[in-house]
Amino acid sequence: MTEYSSLGHMPRAPLVYTLAMVEYGRIPMMEEYAPQIMEELRTDYPDINEFEIRALKINLNTESGKASAEEEIKKQWRLNSSDGDFGVVFGEDRVVFQTATYEHFPKFAERISVILNVIAQFAKISHTQNIGIRYIDNIYPIDGIQLPELIGPGYLNPEFNLDLQPLTSRVEYVYASTIGELYVRCYSLRNHPGVPQDILPLVEQLSSAQALTMPVSKPFILVDTDHVYMPRNLEDFDLDAVVEKLDGLHQQSSLAFRILATPKALNAWRKKDE
Repeated sequence: MTEYSSLGHMPRAPLVYTLAMVEYGRIPMMEEYAPQIMEELRTDYPDINEFEIRALKINLNTESGKASAEEEIKKQWRLNSSDGDFGVVFGEDRVVFQTATYEHFPKFAERISVILNVIAQFAKISHTQNIGIRYIDNIYPIDGIQLPELIGPGYLNPEFNLDLQPLTSRVEYVYASTIGELYVRCYSLRNHPGVPQDILPLVEQLSSAQALTMPVSKPFILVDTDHVYMPRNLEDFDLDAVVEKLDGLHQQSSLAFRILATPKALNAWRKKDE
């Protein structure tokens, strides 16, 4: 196993958005606890909002084998920092942390720990389940280095001949890691937002990330590194263990990105803006 070491500060890093997710055993009375949680956190996260999401619930009749679907409305609560650079969205079965100004994991983890501890105390979290971390990178040509030179072979359209010009591509690789499952998705895009469609509603809740929801007219590469720990059963809640899991997920995600990006790309991102 490759030993992890930090990439260090990269002034021109392509990372544009980071999210972490912790699922916990369903809390039926979360609507009652939410005001207490928001009151406790509002000094640091004063931009507060309540909203609803619509989900499709599938019901299966085990006797007849017939399935039916119904729309389910779930309440969510959002808190953002005053400058909109960090936000949290929580509901009855999960909490999501997001930022468009990620620097290093320890700082990200520190904010997660404080918020999750507050939710755990007021909502009486007893068990956790899936835990994940996700990084979104937007890669553009830099210093005269074109996109095919920034990403390793196998992530973009192969060159065929002059009659076939690459337009877009989508590649997904899935790995069984030592912690869970790692998804590495690489898209060659144009006229597309800077984040994947499935997280657009979440990103729209973070003011500092609004630019990422607008289509980008020029060609770019969107890299989506998604690493999830998925135990078979609910586990006893332990804040330190949750943060340790997130750190492990983060480290292996970082190592995967270093395989995807070329040494030429890493060197360019390390340079200071001229």
